[in-house]
Amino acid sequence: MSIKFNDLGISAPILKAIEEMGFEQPTEVQSRAIPHILEHKDLIVMSKTGSGKTAVFGVSMLQMTDPNEAGPQGLILTPTRELAVQVDSDLQKMAKHLTHKTAAVYGQHSMNIEVQALTKGVTIVTGTPGRVFDHIQHGHLKTKQIRFLVLDEADRMLDMGFIDQVVKIIKTLPRDRITLLFSATIPPEVKRICTDYMKTPYTIEIESPTKTVDTIRQLYYRVEPQEKQKWLNRLLLMERPESCMIFCNTKHAVDRVQRFLTQKGYACQALHGDIAQGRRLKTIEQFKSGEFRILVATDVAARGIHIEDLSLVINYDVPLDKDSYVHRIGRTGRAGNEGRALSLVTSDDIMSLYEIEEHINAMIEEGELPSEEAFNAKRAEADEWVKANALKVRPSQGASEGGRQQASQQRSRKPGDAEGRNGRPQASDRNRGTKTASDRNRQGNTLSHQGRPVSPVSDKAAYTKTTNGTGMRASTSDGQAPRSDVQLRTPNSSSPQTNSQRRDSSRTVPSPTPRDGQPTSTGAARAPGAHRVVRASQPVVDAQPSSKPSLRTGGSIPAETGSSASGTASQNSKKSFFRKMVDRLLGK
Repeated sequence: MSIKFNDLGISAPILKAIEEMGFEQPTEVQSRAIPHILEHKDLIVMSKTGSGKTAVFGVSMLQMTDPNEAGPQGLILTPTRELAVQVDSDLQKMAKHLTHKTAAVYGQHSMNIEVQALTKGVTIVTGTPGRVFDHIQHGHLKTKQIRFLVLDEADRMLDMGFIDQVVKIIKTLPRDRITLLFSATIPPEVKRICTDYMKTPYTIEIESPTKTVDTIRQLYYRVEPQEKQKWLNRLLLMERPESCMIFCNTKHAVDRVQRFLTQKGYACQALHGDIAQGRRLKTIEQFKSGEFRILVATDVAARGIHIEDLSLVINYDVPLDKDSYVHRIGRTGRAGNEGRALSLVTSDDIMSLYEIEEHINAMIEEGELPSEEAFNAKRAEADEWVKANALKVRPSQGASEGGRQQASQQRSRKPGDAEGRNGRPQASDRNRGTKTASDRNRQGNTLSHQGRPVSPVSDKAAYTKTTNGTGMRASTSDGQAPRSDVQLRTPNSSSPQTNSQRRDSSRTVPSPTPRDGQPTSTGAARAPGAHRVVRASQPVVDAQPSSKPSLRTGGSIPAETGSSASGTASQNSKKSFFRKMVDRLLGK
């Protein structure tokens, strides 16, 4: 005799919501577990993923909590953010005809939004251990009224290192509560929690006559490491799945495979822990709704995420953990439907594969890689499938998303974009090597040493330097700051000197001739960020004459034309600094 939801003692509003969600009959775990929870018993449920565990605690908590009471009454801990969001979404659907309010709290989500939701009042909170504990510590999550605690995927929380945080959370909860623990396996650490923090729990172990792996056609293919991408593409074309999840062991591998498939023209997305939470949730929803059919992911997406009618799972990398294999392929073949799981196995992976076979107590069949003849026979069907799964805009070969954006910006840059508001090249452009006045200055300058010309002139690029006794300044004749490299030239040569030559020349260069009675220095120093070429004993002429007050005299220094100019107040204040720089450059 088949059991119906009506026989489990579920209230009418919840029954109506369940019916609208498309559930007709309870699964084995639902029919066995819900009555015990409604009798206020602690429960340990050992069941494989995809067995309908969410409805077990969701229905029970909604029926046994009062939305009019203050404070959260139920707390659900999940190992991943994605699972927390999905559980909260399922609770909202089950509570469609109730007044219960729920909230999900998890890392990489706005703390302010979560605090606002908790402050307004919620009945059931779902979250990851780390974020839940943060809210408890800061007083945002009140635990005095919590009467239900659910540990979902407890073994996974252990694997991810959350058990210590889980224990800390449990210690903040009232002792008078119902504790429900769901786990595919019960490792010793999880069993210790059951012993220490549960009251004579009732254990339900679901041994389905058809295990999860028994409903899935499993194959593996031996490939060379450098040919994995090639055979991944071939197998996709041969299988032509309606929807497919490809699992990799690392985030970098996920990104690499996703880029490869995108360059091949497939519409696919990546899912791993480094992707922003909002984008991850959007990606999952888009995959569920069929906006794209290929999802490349790490094990962060392997548990708790229910994808309707997922037809194919591909293990691009053989999982490092044996349980992860079961959870990966458990995405397909749900609710008794037949699924397919393929694994690409290199010579380094074969022993891990044998261990997985022992773990699942089943032999995984070795498949034969499709020959060229078999592939050509399916060419027409493959082309149709590719068209159905193609990107709307195909990226250029080898271009990553960031690279494409950068290239687009460079193509769209106007000629004037490299200049500032005053029309001068910006520092960033000069640093990148944009040719400025100082670059042209290397090709020829007209500087004199005691009246003797040194090299041909380029009057736009040439610049001179001066000291007026109050400060020194370096600039090009067109008012732009020269480049930052420092070169020293002898009076009779325009070629740069080596360090040793620089020290020698600094000892032998005669003092420059004073101009108009103004004191001079044996060298020139630049303002911060200025670029210059320094020549030994070269009188320096300010290219921009000005007349500004002198801090030393309180009066003004008259502007000079061509040969010298007055220093500014800021230059006066830095006089000592500049002279020290001059002495260092000239080896004093």
